[in-house]
Amino acid sequence: MTLNAGAINHSFTNRSRRAFIINLFCLVGVLFTAPLGVLSLFKGNLLVGSSLLTIATIYTLNHLYLRSTRNYLFSANVILYPLYALMLYLVYSGGVNGTGHVWIYCIPPVSLFLHGLKRGLLEVFLFICALALILFYMDSPFNDLDYHPDLKSRIIYSFILIAFLSTIYEYISSRFNQSLQELSAKLELAATTDPLTGLLNRRGMEQQLEQQAWDAPAVLLMDVDHFKRINDEFGHEYGDEYLQRVAYSLEGLLSKYSCLISRWGGEEFMVVLEHPASMKDVAELLRRGIASAVLTTSLGANISTTISIGVTEAKVGESVIRALGRADKALYEAKDNGRNKVVIAQKESP
Repeated sequence: MTLNAGAINHSFTNRSRRAFIINLFCLVGVLFTAPLGVLSLFKGNLLVGSSLLTIATIYTLNHLYLRSTRNYLFSANVILYPLYALMLYLVYSGGVNGTGHVWIYCIPPVSLFLHGLKRGLLEVFLFICALALILFYMDSPFNDLDYHPDLKSRIIYSFILIAFLSTIYEYISSRFNQSLQELSAKLELAATTDPLTGLLNRRGMEQQLEQQAWDAPAVLLMDVDHFKRINDEFGHEYGDEYLQRVAYSLEGLLSKYSCLISRWGGEEFMVVLEHPASMKDVAELLRRGIASAVLTTSLGANISTTISIGVTEAKVGESVIRALGRADKALYEAKDNGRNKVVIAQKESP
């Protein structure tokens, strides 16, 4: 058996952890129940033997089902409910050589892990009730095993203790995993987002482009004109604030378009439009919009400038990053021709 079978990937997420535990329990269950089942049959205990072999068969089929469907929720139920029934039966019958009750302590940790705290605790409570019913109120083969009278209460008390300890462990583990997932999400966001503007950074843009199914999008690469002058005249603090104003303006101007916006680096921004038919109009809209954006300093001075934009249309099947080279050439053409211009890259001949 492959212990990671049924997991989406081999990273240690909650889903992969549960798939791992289910497969591990299937393996351990088969290794224990199958030999004990055969041993019981040889000793003439047909009911116990057939029950154990049936459980072994169910666990084997469950592993194969999880491997093919990755439906770990259903597989968890296949693990637990036959397990509940088997454990109760082993207590009722006494099991092999009167050792049936020693196996029940696996119930709390497995139930709480696979079904979570709320549902797991409910099922453990119901199991305790069924266990008490068998031990104290039913005339079962367990009563004929000549155990000390106090054993029944000791079984209940020790099971409750294991359930309590398992609850504490699962609570701490779930809180830790939740914190770990939140931290992972924050780190992923930090890795794909520009901290100054809140836009996608280069890595974030590349990841988003991989998830899109746009056939031939338009690429707009733009550069803030004379940005060095803003830094030199007003300081880097206002330079950063002006870049934030540009990012805010881009998001507002493009709010009705299907597109991705990123700070590509320094004072460069990139926009990828899903529908290239509107790329010229959008580029002009952005050029005029940024030109009218004004940042007022604490001393009352107004900061404003323009942008130059290079535009191209990606060919069908061509990556945006490859098409970006043409937009970059068009951008430099716009800057060489006086800035504050939109230049559409000429389509390359086939």
